[in-house]
Amino acid sequence: MITIIRCLLLFTMLTPWHIFAQTESWNGLSFQHEVTPKWAYVLEVEYRRPLEQASRGSYLFLLAGNRKLAKNLSITAGSRYELGRRGQSSTLRFFSDLNHKLPLGQGPFSLETRIRYQQDRPPGEDGSLRRVSLRPRLGLAVKLSPKLEGIAEYEGRYRFDRRNEWSRLRWTTGIAYTASDRVSVEAFYRQEQRINAHPGRTDKIIGLYLDYTLPDRSSKDRKYRHPFGRKVTW
Repeated sequence: MITIIRCLLLFTMLTPWHIFAQTESWNGLSFQHEVTPKWAYVLEVEYRRPLEQASRGSYLFLLAGNRKLAKNLSITAGSRYELGRRGQSSTLRFFSDLNHKLPLGQGPFSLETRIRYQQDRPPGEDGSLRRVSLRPRLGLAVKLSPKLEGIAEYEGRYRFDRRNEWSRLRWTTGIAYTASDRVSVEAFYRQEQRINAHPGRTDKIIGLYLDYTLPDRSSKDRKYRHPFGRKVTW
């Protein structure tokens, strides 16, 4: 626990304080269960808010399943419901991900990719407000110690509905601390640029998540895959 606190303090110290007034805070708690060596599911609750306006936050609820296809390849499908902030409508998302992880030689580095297809719409609407996107992501992870990992990721979002153009670009850096086989903590800083819109906008985001793997008596001798984690929340 002391190591976790030190990591979070270091993460906070490295974040410029002057950005807090224009930054969002994303916090979440995930419960994942690996039913078999190939199948798993996750339940997640998340709260997002502007740092300077705590009352304007919104809750997100996610349910997703994962299927292992090969040693470093898996597919995810799920749904997420976001309760609208004040004056905004709620949003229902359906998504599917193709995840791949490639170790770079025998060293501490690995290349991680994810391609997501998603549809967002207000619940109950007829489809005219639907937003359809493809989100490719490329990340580099490095093992800093047996329990601590650093991550840098880049992601784009291409809209296929009325816009048919790139709409967002994301740059993310973060750390992940594995406290045990069941508990891990993740913290990250992100800049999200909204492009091809007038006016354009850049959002700054600070995230902190706790992931817990539910116990399973029938598979206690099996090494857990942990197929979700930042692949869903980030």
